[in-house]
Amino acid sequence: MFWADTLRKHVAKKPIAVLRLKNDDWSALRESRRGVGEFTIALPHAAFDKLQAPTVCLLLAPVEGEHQAYLGLIGAGSAITTLQSRVKVRRAVMIRPASLFALEDLMEGAAKKRLLRVRLAEPKDLKVLSPKLSDHLIERLATMAENEGPMRALASSLTVPHQFRGNEALQEDAIRTALKAFGLGSDDPALCLVLAPDQETALARVPIVEDGVIEHDARSLAGFELVESDVTGRAVFARGRESLEIFTANRRQLELAFGVDLIYFNATRRSLAMLQYKMLEPPKGESRDWFFTPDDQLDRELKRMRRFARLNGPGPYEYRLNPSAFYLKFVKRDGALRQGGIIMPIDHYDRYVQDPASRGPKGGLYIGYEALGGAYLREQLFLDLIRAGYIGAHSETTDQFMTLVYGVLNQGHAVVAAIQKLAERPAVACDDGGSEPS
Repeated sequence: MFWADTLRKHVAKKPIAVLRLKNDDWSALRESRRGVGEFTIALPHAAFDKLQAPTVCLLLAPVEGEHQAYLGLIGAGSAITTLQSRVKVRRAVMIRPASLFALEDLMEGAAKKRLLRVRLAEPKDLKVLSPKLSDHLIERLATMAENEGPMRALASSLTVPHQFRGNEALQEDAIRTALKAFGLGSDDPALCLVLAPDQETALARVPIVEDGVIEHDARSLAGFELVESDVTGRAVFARGRESLEIFTANRRQLELAFGVDLIYFNATRRSLAMLQYKMLEPPKGESRDWFFTPDDQLDRELKRMRRFARLNGPGPYEYRLNPSAFYLKFVKRDGALRQGGIIMPIDHYDRYVQDPASRGPKGGLYIGYEALGGAYLREQLFLDLIRAGYIGAHSETTDQFMTLVYGVLNQGHAVVAAIQKLAERPAVACDDGGSEPS
């Protein structure tokens, strides 16, 4: 289990902190906006002396005669008064077992059982375990099937990419883009997170509500039959009566497939928009524009996109500023994810490449603010147009969304799909069957 190794290596350098909360405090957290998943707490300065942020934190509390146990991440302390510092606990996920006695029984060997019992019995609200004891506790917790999804999500949050380097960063940005189009940020929690076993996905890093993460068959999506090997993760978000489902899929070789990185389906507006990421290289000389070299792979992808885009026309009452479903998003290699990028519909790209002024050395293209002269979409405007249904495929094309789940990216890329729709009732967390909000 790759996620267990990630956690064990982390706690070997930054041992686990144990935070004991009183019943009243725990109940108050459960009623707060983010619940137990994310909160701040103030303790005496000395309580944080041995912490090395981010530290894996074991949260323990008795609730109405029962015990609760969560694993989360605790950050660095900052002084708020002369006597106290404040820290944030985030990404907290429910684990088993919950009671102190059951945790002790989980340990192997009398010596380790005794060490954990003595450490947990200390009266301090916050205490730090030894590296060896932390490693063993993670190893033993990982043996319980109920902990696989939650602990995997916690491990993934330790390795968030911040720069455009490789496919992992592109998938991370695609998920953030889908959330922004729905009006959510990367810290807004999902009601449900389903992770396919032994499959890596950037969705594992999204925050969740309470115990809403499981490892299970992630294919379940109402109205669609997804290929078993494709889907690696699925998350459900809610805002009012609207729901957003995001799922990630590995590439799959099919005759009619085409490559995109982000598929955004606004079911309320019946519009469909898809992004293909392309990496820009650093400029040479004094040019502020970045460099991009078209290749045979892009030509093949564009041909597939154009063929699909011509399948259906508009309905009798539909309106779009641009009915194109396909867009290219250019991002700078090693650039920060927060910088966004330059977005163009493929029909604009087709015209731009015919302009001799766009060409650089060896047939390459200059892509940037100066080269395009302002004729491009910034990310926020693109997202606003998607949300309003002013851009994207016509409704008859969106009704054929089933074909999109078979879309592939060459060179081992991954697909991220997001479906925004109205829910008849407020969305609820999914169960072990990966059921969707009704």
